[in-house]
Amino acid sequence: MTENRECFTFIWKIKNFGFCDGRTDSPEFIAPIPFGKLQLSFFTNSKIYDDCVACYIDIKSKAPESLQCRLNCELSFLDCDESVLVEFVTVNVDALTAKREEFYLSKKDQFICNYTLTIRCRIWNSEESISCFGETRIETECKTYIGTIKEFDSINPTQKYPVCMDSSSNARSLFSFNLSVSASGKLDIEVSPTKSEITLRRIFNIFILDKCKDKVKCGLGKFLGEKPLRISLTISKDFLIKYREQYLPMNQLTILCEEIFAEGKTTKEIEYVFDSQDNQKVISEAKRTDISFEEYHSEDLTSLKDDLISMFRGSILCDTKIKTGNAIFPAHITVLSARSPVFKSMFTTDMKEKTNHCVDIDDLDDDTVSRMLLFMYSDSLDDLEYESAKNLYYAADKYNIVSLKHRCSNLLKQKIFIPNCCDILFLAEKHQDNDLKRVAHDYITKNDEEVFFSDEWKNFEKDHPQLAIEVFRSVYIQKKK
Repeated sequence: MTENRECFTFIWKIKNFGFCDGRTDSPEFIAPIPFGKLQLSFFTNSKIYDDCVACYIDIKSKAPESLQCRLNCELSFLDCDESVLVEFVTVNVDALTAKREEFYLSKKDQFICNYTLTIRCRIWNSEESISCFGETRIETECKTYIGTIKEFDSINPTQKYPVCMDSSSNARSLFSFNLSVSASGKLDIEVSPTKSEITLRRIFNIFILDKCKDKVKCGLGKFLGEKPLRISLTISKDFLIKYREQYLPMNQLTILCEEIFAEGKTTKEIEYVFDSQDNQKVISEAKRTDISFEEYHSEDLTSLKDDLISMFRGSILCDTKIKTGNAIFPAHITVLSARSPVFKSMFTTDMKEKTNHCVDIDDLDDDTVSRMLLFMYSDSLDDLEYESAKNLYYAADKYNIVSLKHRCSNLLKQKIFIPNCCDILFLAEKHQDNDLKRVAHDYITKNDEEVFFSDEWKNFEKDHPQLAIEVFRSVYIQKKK
């Protein structure tokens, strides 16, 4: 019933929510007169609601107590689709709550999207629709440690092997690391605090470094300050020995660990979206109260790229959505259309994406879609591991993002080695990338004996006989010369 009424809307995002503990406050924001300055507070442990998390609205301005009775508002938890998960409509100042079991366990992926919690506050005492976007970011620090296991072939099941982690910054870790291998060859990393009083939460990302010092992610775990953490790795002992040339130079395994933890401080940002002169007037009147408005505006200069990234990450004025199997990414039709002829065709012709304001992508994972969208807004690309580069290459070709495909192709050329050269060759053939195909041919020619006697090549011959014959012919011609 209230959906079509004019209202003041405040969208609050808590970034890096996994490190949220106790009380977290939103930036203070200015609501229409007579309420003035307000603030939302989120509690992971509420004294009133023992089995719930809770969000409260607080009137910060000096105002008659009678005003609090007329604060007609709605508080809601939003999911990735910006749909309401839990809402609380009140004419008094009260709390929005959610059961802790649902919030942290059974419905965690709905409440927490991309490490972010989103809360909406709508106030109906408004003659105009005004939107306000606030962000509270829990600042984190990342420390990187590298350790080695020598004589990897000789490690035995059921035994623990200490991994002495060194840091390039001379920082000493407050944790010890031990590698163990099960009878089936499964690898585990056990992370134990060296001091019993360590209670701060940590996230540990475990990587294996190959001979080129590229990171291969193989484990993730969260230390909750209670007991040692065991992280199961996705790479087995047999796999590492099979590809020892790539992963075990001099029979030595190199492990990299990223330890991520909260710095103990938060940053807050706020932005208003005005739709008319009347909206400006409402805020101007609020400024003439006891509220200091300058704290909400910054004169910092930003580039076009920075502004576009900010719009994307803040989901500001988005008019379409990219939906994968597990996540939804709000986006802007103009940006997608400018960067991709495929998206442009979707939104300029009578296709369902234009009508539904939503693009369903069921053949790409969340990380690949996120990286693709970030490139479309920023024209920049982080360092990618092989699998990520391959997935992003496929995405770039599918949506005809030429510059992204070219960047990914160059990355794949740098990451070609014995176990994946057949994979890259087939990828190049499938996507008609003659330059990448030539590089794969040249690599196989230079390493023909190792390639042709590998299990990957035997499978390649069975699955793609015509392409295998073409490679044999190329190798023969090259050797003849």
